[in-house]
Amino acid sequence: MAKPIQLLAKSSKLLNLLADRGALPISELAEELDMPRPSVYRLTDALGLVGLVSVAEDGRSQLGLEVLHLARAVLDALPEVQAARDELRRLNRVTGQTVYLCALRESGVACLDWVKGTRVSLLALSPGGVLPVNAGATSRAILAYSPGLLKRLSGMPLEELTPKTLTSPVELERDGSEIRKRGYSVSNEDVTLGVSALGVPVFGASNELSCAISLAGLSADILGNESEYAAELLMSAGRIQGALRATH
Repeated sequence: MAKPIQLLAKSSKLLNLLADRGALPISELAEELDMPRPSVYRLTDALGLVGLVSVAEDGRSQLGLEVLHLARAVLDALPEVQAARDELRRLNRVTGQTVYLCALRESGVACLDWVKGTRVSLLALSPGGVLPVNAGATSRAILAYSPGLLKRLSGMPLEELTPKTLTSPVELERDGSEIRKRGYSVSNEDVTLGVSALGVPVFGASNELSCAISLAGLSADILGNESEYAAELLMSAGRIQGALRATH
């Protein structure tokens, strides 16, 4: 029974490596997976038979097209994605910035969906990606309304993505208080230098925290239009909340 579980674990790690780093040669996959190259060839061949892995023109392994089908099926099953999709597009159309929908997961705050902006491409987060709960506009908006989560972080080492990332529970508690007062978070280059974001929490049918949305772009654009963008985010959050509650 152990071997099938180990094989599944290796398969999962391989797919995540390709998702995070793009196409990779067998030699690099073998090193990362701590497997002999012939075993990696057999594993990629098996995943290729079901469309999860394919071979690029230069011979490197890459994710297969079946991953897109699976990813879309997962997204379509999430009520937050369905409720937010039109508002994400509206925010992108109005601001030109990248718009995110994120939710708390075990490993951090995960990006469920996005609409990519036209003004900056050097963004650290994309669908399926995860940020630590102490960094980023959606993460900090979620953390501000999750007192139990903040307590669990006390005494734990927190990841520092840039010199501006908040890593002290005292700083994060103060930040959460400010977010609750103004209604939105301000991420000022705490994930990627030169990039800032504004985030707003979204509450579900029973007024429980469901997810968060954000606008991200060049710091000068985001912070220079903070009031206008925050108002748009708050409007969209209210509409998404209404859509979530209508489904219950």
